[in-house]
Amino acid sequence: MVHETDIRKRIAVGFFVLLSLMVPALIGYTVYDQWSTPTMDFILDNPGSSIVHEVIAGGHSDAAGLRIGDVILTVDDISFKYWHAPHIGQTHLLKIERRGERLVLGVPAVRVIDVSFLSLSSAVITAATFWGVSTLLLWRRFRYTEIRLLFLLFQALSLTLLVQLSYRPPWQPPFAMRALSLVSFNLSAPLLLHHVMMFPVKFEHPRRRFWWLLPLYILAPMVFVVYLLDVVVGIQLSVLFLSLITAVGIFCLAYIYHYRAGSDDRRRLRVIVMGLLVAGLSPVLFYWLPTSIQSSFAIPKWAASLFLIVAPLSYLYVILRHNLFGIDRLINRALVYAILSVGIFVLYLVPYLLLYRYLPDDLFIQLVIVSGLTLWVGWTFDWMRARIQRIIDHIFYGGWYDYPVVVEAVSDALARSVQREQILEVLTCQVPRLMRLTQARLWFGDTNAAQSALSQSFRFDFQSDVPAGWMVGPHRDGDDLSDIDHRILRTLAQQAEIALNNVLMIEKLHRQLDEIRSSREALVQVQHQLLRSREEERARLARDLHDGPIQALVGLNIQLGLLLGSSEIAPSARQAITEMRAEVKQLSQELRQVCVDLRPPMLDALGLGAALRAHAEEWSAQYGVETQLDLSPDASLISLPGEVAVNLYRVAQEVLVNTGKHAQARQVNISLGWKDGQLLMTIQDDGRGFDPPDTLHKLTAQEHFGLAGMKERVELIGGQWSLRSVPGKGTIVCVTWAPMVHD
Repeated sequence: MVHETDIRKRIAVGFFVLLSLMVPALIGYTVYDQWSTPTMDFILDNPGSSIVHEVIAGGHSDAAGLRIGDVILTVDDISFKYWHAPHIGQTHLLKIERRGERLVLGVPAVRVIDVSFLSLSSAVITAATFWGVSTLLLWRRFRYTEIRLLFLLFQALSLTLLVQLSYRPPWQPPFAMRALSLVSFNLSAPLLLHHVMMFPVKFEHPRRRFWWLLPLYILAPMVFVVYLLDVVVGIQLSVLFLSLITAVGIFCLAYIYHYRAGSDDRRRLRVIVMGLLVAGLSPVLFYWLPTSIQSSFAIPKWAASLFLIVAPLSYLYVILRHNLFGIDRLINRALVYAILSVGIFVLYLVPYLLLYRYLPDDLFIQLVIVSGLTLWVGWTFDWMRARIQRIIDHIFYGGWYDYPVVVEAVSDALARSVQREQILEVLTCQVPRLMRLTQARLWFGDTNAAQSALSQSFRFDFQSDVPAGWMVGPHRDGDDLSDIDHRILRTLAQQAEIALNNVLMIEKLHRQLDEIRSSREALVQVQHQLLRSREEERARLARDLHDGPIQALVGLNIQLGLLLGSSEIAPSARQAITEMRAEVKQLSQELRQVCVDLRPPMLDALGLGAALRAHAEEWSAQYGVETQLDLSPDASLISLPGEVAVNLYRVAQEVLVNTGKHAQARQVNISLGWKDGQLLMTIQDDGRGFDPPDTLHKLTAQEHFGLAGMKERVELIGGQWSLRSVPGKGTIVCVTWAPMVHD
C-alpha cells in the first residue's frame, strides 16, 4: 500500500513538472515564431482590403512615406490581391494611389517581432508572473490540494494570456496556438470556481463539490469542439461559459465571506479581491473605456495588460504571509481615499466645468467660483470621509466601526488607568464613542443600577465583597449589538475587570500606606524603647543570675567539698558527691558565660575597648581566624555612655558572628578610635563577600535580619552605619558616632 502511494505521488509530481514546462516552452516558441515570420509594418482596413488603415510609427513604411488611406495597387508588379508573403529584409516596391496620384514606394519587409515587441514583452512578463507564482507556490505547498488547483488555474491563464497578448492586432498567432489558448481559456472557468470553493475556506463536502464541478469540466472540451466547427460561435460560447461561471464564483465568494470565513480568512479574501479588482478594473478604466469612446487618454494595450500581474501577486502574498492586518488596513484606507478622490472630482470639477461653460469669460467670477468650490470641498471633506469610512468598515468588518482600533485604543487606555475615575471615563465615554453606542454605565454597590440592565451587562468579580458591573446600550442608529459586538465587549469587560481589580488594590495599598506613615514615628519610638528595655533586661537578668543562682551554686560547691572531707562518707557516696560537685562547677561556668553574653561585666568595669579585646580573643580562638585590633586607650573609651558602649559592642558581636558563619575569612581587622571628634569603629574581613542590599527594607526582605538589627542599634544611639561588600573581596562595616549628635 505504501509502495502504491509512493508511485502515485511520483506520477503526480512528474505530471506537474511536465505541466510547468509548457509555459516556458510556449514562450520560446512564440518568440521563435515572431522572429521567423515576415510581415509589413502597416495595417489594412481588413484582411481582404488594400487600403492602408494604420502605419506603424517609426517603422520602414512610415520612413518610406506610406500614409493612412493609401490604396496599394501592386507589389513588385504583382497585383496586391494575388501577392504572397514577403521576405524578411527584402525591399518590396509598392505602387499606391493617393488622392488620384500614383506613387511607387520601396518598403522593406520586417519580422513580426519588430511590430509586436512591446506586446510580446508585456505578454511574456504577465504569463511568466502567473507561471512563476504558481510554480513557487506549488514548490512550497505541493501537499495542499488548493495550491495544486491554483497552479492549474494560473497555468491555464498564463497560456491564454500569452497567446492572446503576444501578437499586436491584426497579427495573429498560428491556429494551433489559438486552439491551445481557447482550451486553456475554457478550462480556467471550472478551475476558477473549483479554487474559490477550496480557498481560503473549503465549501461543502468533497463528494458534493465533485458532482457540482464534474459537468463544468465536461462542458469545457465540448465548447472547444464547437470552436473547431465554428470559430465565431465557439468564441462566443467560451466567453459566455466563463462569464456564467465567474458570476457563480462571485456568489460563492460572497457567501463564504459572510457565513463561512473567519477573521483571518476574510483578510485573505479582501487582499485577493482587491488584487483581482486592480487587475481587472485597471485595464477597463485605462484602456477599454477610453478606447471605446475614442479618447486620447487611453494607455497602450501592452501597458494595460501589465496590471494583470497584480492578481497572482496578491495570491502569493496571502498564501506566504500570515499577518495580514497591516495590508488589510492599508486596503481599507486606500479604498476610502480612492472613493474620496472620485467624490472630490464630482463635487469640484464637474460643477466647475458646468459653471465655466455657461458663465461669462470673466477672471474675477471664475476666481470666486473656484474659491467657493474649494471651500465647499474643504467643508464637506471630513463629513464625506467619516461616512465613507463607515460604509467601508461595514463592508470590511461586518459593522460600521474599526474593530481592531477599538480594542487597541480601549486596551491601551485601561492598561494606563490607575484611578477609578479613569476607568469610569474609558468605559462610559470612550467605548460608547468608538463603538457608536447610545450609552454605557459603570456601577459599584448599587443593586438598583444592576437591575436596570441595558443591551448587555457584565458583572465584575473582585477580591472584595463590593458588587460592581458594566452595562452598555444598543447602537445609536437603533441596531442591536451583533455577535462581533458582544465578543468585543466581553473582551473589553475582562480587561476592565483586571484594571478595576488593580485600581482597588492600589486604593487599598494607599490606605494601608497612609496608616503606616501615620504610625511610623510611634513604631520607631517603640522599637527604640524595646531595644533599650531589652538591654536593661539583659543587665538585670545578668545581675540576678550572678547574685542568685551562681552564688547558690558556689555555696553548694563549698558544701560538697566539706562533705568530701568528712571521714564518715561511704566510698560509694564519695564517688557520687565528686561527680555532683563536677556538675555543679560545669553549671556554674555555663551560667557565668550566659551572664557574659547577656551583659559583659568587663564592659561596665573596664569599658568598651577591654570588652572588645576580650571578645575578639575568644572569637578568634573559637573560629581559628586571625584577629588584629587597633583600639584607642581604654581611658578614652571608658567614659562612653552606657547605651552607646553596649550597642557598639552588640554591633561588633553580630559582625563577628556573621563573619565566622558565612565569610570564610582568614583575617579580621577591628579598629576603634576617635577621629575629628567622632568615634569610628571599623570591622573588615578578607572573606568571600556578597552583594549587599541598599535599603533597610531590602535587608529584611532578603532575610538579613542581623544586618538590619545592627542598623537599628546604631540609629538608636544617633550614629551612622554603613556596609561595603564585593563578592570575592571581603566586607567592611563602619559605625560612626558623634557625642554632639547624641547629646
